[in-house]
Parts: sequence; C-alpha cells; structure tokens
Amino acid sequence: MKPISVLLVDDNPTFLNIVQRFLHNEEEINVIGAVENGKEALALVHKLRPDVVLIDLAMPQISGMETILRLRAAWPKMGVIALTLLDTSGYRQAALTAGADAFVAKDTLNTDLIPTIEEVVAAKI
Repeated sequence: MKPISVLLVDDNPTFLNIVQRFLHNEEEINVIGAVENGKEALALVHKLRPDVVLIDLAMPQISGMETILRLRAAWPKMGVIALTLLDTSGYRQAALTAGADAFVAKDTLNTDLIPTIEEVVAAKI
C-alpha cells in the first residue's frame, strides 16, 4: 500500500515543524507539504491532491473553518482533520459541521493523530 499523503496547514511554523518531525517516523505517512494559511493550502491542495489535510482552525487570511468548507466543496473525498488548541464541544461541532472528517486536539497529537489519520483514510476508501 502506498503511503498516506498529508498536507499540514497551521499558522505556527514551530508547530508545523513539530508535526512534520513526528510524522516523519511513520512509514505509512508521507508529509507532502506544509503551509501557514488557508489561501496557500487551497493552492497546494489543487496541485498536490493529498489524501489528508491536517488543518488548524484559527488562522489569518482564510480561517480554518472557511478553508474546510472550500476543501469539502472542491474535493469531497479528501480527508480533512481539524486541529486546534481550543478543544471545546463548540469547536468540535463547528469543524465537523464545516466538513471536517475528524477533530484532534493539539495536546493529544502524540496519541490521537496517527490513528485518526488511518481511520479517516480507511473511511474514504
């Protein structure tokens, strides 16, 4: 099976580096890009067509919620996982309503991210 291609979207470059390093050790996952805003994400998704987009909800220019809505409209079969520090039921529901397939709190990335990526991809097959 080919590796799962992942695009990272977060306005914090330090967080992007942490997630890239974390996922780098996973043979079944290939990070194909990392961008700092929704506008860049939409352009890169169009070019690279990743299996999954990991996207922060709070970003400048185009919010994560708006970017999720646009991703879902243009690429309905692409996996979208919302990430945020603000782990509240309101944020979870808003992300899912916008079209995210799943939600992962940033403070649980080390335990929840890889299983969530695998579940989202399995559901899309």
